Amino acid sequence: MRKTWSTTISLSTKITQDDQVETFDFEENGKLTLTTNALYLRYTEHQQGVATPVTFKIAQSDDILLHRHNDFTDVQLHFIPGQEFQSHYVTSQGNIPIAVRTDQLSNEITSDHPYGELVIAYTLLNNHAVIGQYQLTLNIQS
Repeated sequence: MRKTWSTTISLSTKITQDDQVETFDFEENGKLTLTTNALYLRYTEHQQGVATPVTFKIAQSDDILLHRHNDFTDVQLHFIPGQEFQSHYVTSQGNIPIAVRTDQLSNEITSDHPYGELVIAYTLLNNHAVIGQYQLTLNIQS
């Protein structure tokens, strides 16, 4: 089984680093693809003249992968509540080892209900030192 349809997404990301807070908001057109094992959301984020393809893979309501890739960076983040995953933030200057700790996850987007809101609070670490704390809020409209 494979079904694909167009959707509109809005994404808000709040980043806290060294007591500084930044918020980024996007609204983009995307594609939802439903397969037997997962729901995929694909869209291209446009920021400061750079187009970044983004893919969310929702395998279960609490097992989510996020992949972002452009000419300058490549990163894949794995989110499961209460767990930490090792990854790499690939830049033109080299690879930066990071760990992703999912602090909180609330997801109403499933293969049975492919619309709604996904909220993930997570911490990025480098050698056990906190790089920043993030809150991602994704809304998918029909």
